[in-house]
Amino acid sequence: MSFLAPLLLGLGIAAGAVVVGLHLITTRRPPPAPLPTARFVPVSEARAVSRASRPTDLLLLALRVLAVVLIGAAFARPVLDAAGPAVRSVVLLDVSGAVADPAAARDTALARLTPGGVLVVFDTAALEVGPDFAIVSDSVEGAEARGALSPALLLGMRAATRIARGADSVRLVVVSPITQLAEDAATRAIRAGWPGGIELVRVAARADTARAGGISLRTDLADDPLAPAVARLTDARGTEKVRITRSPPGRADSAWVRGGDRVLVHWPIEPDAEVAADALFVPGPDAATLVAPLARLPLGERASVMRAQVLVRWRDGAPAVTQERVGEGCLRRAAIGLPAAGDLTLRPAFDALLSQLTAPCAGRHAPPVADDSLGWLRGPSDAAAPAVALASAAPVDSAAALWLLAAALLALAAEWAMRRRNR
Repeated sequence: MSFLAPLLLGLGIAAGAVVVGLHLITTRRPPPAPLPTARFVPVSEARAVSRASRPTDLLLLALRVLAVVLIGAAFARPVLDAAGPAVRSVVLLDVSGAVADPAAARDTALARLTPGGVLVVFDTAALEVGPDFAIVSDSVEGAEARGALSPALLLGMRAATRIARGADSVRLVVVSPITQLAEDAATRAIRAGWPGGIELVRVAARADTARAGGISLRTDLADDPLAPAVARLTDARGTEKVRITRSPPGRADSAWVRGGDRVLVHWPIEPDAEVAADALFVPGPDAATLVAPLARLPLGERASVMRAQVLVRWRDGAPAVTQERVGEGCLRRAAIGLPAAGDLTLRPAFDALLSQLTAPCAGRHAPPVADDSLGWLRGPSDAAAPAVALASAAPVDSAAALWLLAAALLALAAEWAMRRRNR
């Protein structure tokens, strides 16, 4: 057992020493002596205060000291030390679509995981898993093509405080290609909270998939506002790889998208939808914010939306474009109503939106960051963080504190019963 606030334990021991000192100061009946007159005899029983040369009631003294020390120990934040080696590891494994070989990255991470360590997998979110977890290739392919460091570092640091008790140090390891989309506005501030270095293990990044094939727009509008933007984007000719349909997909569309690595985009037309000033956030290598008069359209059944991956969001975080795997291809739904007139589809931000909608199913991939630009993440060295700096932030083991308080109450009850019997 360790104490995160040893000063309070020291105060409890000091209080026990005070109890011992007070116990040695006792009252006793003075020896009889003849008096010349009875008028000087006190009305009450005569007693004198003196220091005992030999302590008495040792069991009573022991119970009092024990109760005081136990109360001090209970308030000293007791924690139970975790069993394991002196140096433990927290491994952060990138399982996003940015990793070229997920199986090789998994083996690399497990090789650096020590007994008693913690394995955290992350893409745009982080999750603590066991060492026997399995990577499903389909889920990795459909995952967000971005391994975000911020949630991974937060969860890894939290796990490190938990396993630091009983260890000398904790090593933090990041297994990831670390692309240009891995860092966000909070990453460096989170990194500053780690008291040691970080070992970076760079794995191969997935190459950006070029769109090989044509893009078709199927619409009943003679002057569809999407037509000019699609015409600018359609550079590749040949086999149709992306199909944008403005009417609900039919059986032929479903059969087409299931048959290969294809993208079917359902972008409905609702002329009566209410158009108002709004904003869209488009992530990815061509991240952009589109501010324009737009309409929010329904995305379909709630169950389908909950299963889907969100590609584009409105300014309040609501999904605007979702993606679902359909066979070997993917179906995307765009719940964005466009104004019938204006230059909206000619803006660069709209081109970024359309590029996101027509990207391959696995998404577009940002290039890795140069290794010499990651000094802020690696730190001055790969030194592990001292456990004492992490254990101070660990939560109190409330069960241990309660047991200590219960033992102190039992000692006080026994002391009271013994004092009553002696009286």
